[in-house]
Amino acid sequence: MKIIYTIIIVLLFSGCSSGGKIVDKTYYRFPVAANKPVTKNFIIQRPTAMGILGNRPMVAQDSNGGLIQMSHNLWLDSPKVLLQNYLGKTFVNDNNEQSGTLNSLILNLEKKGLNSVLAIKFTLYDHQNNQLFSHTYRQEQALTQNDIPTFVKSISYSLEKIIQQLINDLS
Repeated sequence: MKIIYTIIIVLLFSGCSSGGKIVDKTYYRFPVAANKPVTKNFIIQRPTAMGILGNRPMVAQDSNGGLIQMSHNLWLDSPKVLLQNYLGKTFVNDNNEQSGTLNSLILNLEKKGLNSVLAIKFTLYDHQNNQLFSHTYRQEQALTQNDIPTFVKSISYSLEKIIQQLINDLS
């Protein structure tokens, strides 16, 4: 009888142990601001994001158009924080006089099949909260490979292009 109990216990423990390889989580960041810093006289507010896009897990769109969060590929920090840091390194303050506030809203930051999609809405307000500028920038890039490192590089390229367009439009 003891042998049967021992065999059952061994089978239970062996059935509960994971035989597969445990996948490590991988973390990614936004690129280093490649643009030459631009002087500005506005405050950069913490960006906002649509729903799950502000969370650290990367987002992919399934074949039905639904968004899913990835389990093992994450942003190093919230994309809202990463974008604020990127904008803070891109736009430098030349004096203490602030004439307005730059708000940003992340609308898309996702892998869609073999494409990456990044869309950000920027709005500039003056001290009286009058809107001076509002524009939504969208970049969709085809991925050369269907993997996460290629997706991150594509998002980085899209972010650099969007910020350069914003700089040109604000000049």
